Amino acid sequence: MPTTIQIDNETLDLLKRFKNNLNAGSYNDVINAILKGGTKKSMYGALGKEKNMKNILRGLRDERDR
Repeated sequence: MPTTIQIDNETLDLLKRFKNNLNAGSYNDVINAILKGGTKKSMYGALGKEKNMKNILRGLRDERDR
């Protein structure tokens, strides 16, 4: 059963962007994907090309902590 909800223009713009990014057919699909957690993207490669964990962690501590 269709229902009308009130949202502000900023929320509508966000829904439009999500709809385009997800290639969703409707705003209902967008809302369901968000609520079910289907909008998560892979973080693969977020740390760059460095594979050695020691090198990845090298600069994370302040000099005072050493």
